[in-house]
Amino acid sequence: MITGGCCHDYKNQKNIISEGINERVPTKWDIFFEMDEKKSKAKLSQKGWADGYDYIVYNHCFAHEKDAEFVKSITDIHKAGKPAIALHCAMHSYHWSIPAKEGEKKAWTEMLGASSKGHGPKAAITVNKVKKHANHPIMKEMPDGWLTPEGELYNVQQVYEGTTVLAYGDNGKDKKPNEPQACAWINTHGKGRIFSTTLGHHNSTMSTMEYLDMLGNAVQWITAKK
Repeated sequence: MITGGCCHDYKNQKNIISEGINERVPTKWDIFFEMDEKKSKAKLSQKGWADGYDYIVYNHCFAHEKDAEFVKSITDIHKAGKPAIALHCAMHSYHWSIPAKEGEKKAWTEMLGASSKGHGPKAAITVNKVKKHANHPIMKEMPDGWLTPEGELYNVQQVYEGTTVLAYGDNGKDKKPNEPQACAWINTHGKGRIFSTTLGHHNSTMSTMEYLDMLGNAVQWITAKK
């Protein structure tokens, strides 16, 4: 697990996530927890840092990275086949400050399968499954219309071709951009399976049975065990 950065309680979330997944899919974790962006970058710049792991979880917030080659070095790991899970502010990391030519995708958002910037007000989110994908292994056992205890609905400006949206979030606000937004989806980046969810700003949401069940299901799917 790669975790740390601004704006979130990563110190406690690393335990909520690792322990919650372990209860559902027995897991031996290595957790790299670093609040400093430069130190995190130094770790992820080391050759072979992801070797030996079944998958990588990104629960971090480093939105101002400007080094496109560094970001591509990470996404290339997953393009080669390493599965990944991206949580909440991972959707806002590694692309805001990186330019892209018109018609070209940025490496990080291409890996995720969608692009997100900004969010609505803090409010509970109703999570509605996409009907035609309701029986996907990640969502099959999930309740429809699950309400998070708290929330911060991310705005997803673009979902790329080939990405499968599994659920939309609705924070009860009728005006754009706070209308229902994609909040859980899957993508295959090269050979690597990727699961992303914008849910998870608050510890209360991450601690729920629904959230952790979703992550457990996602682990099994990205590692092709379910």
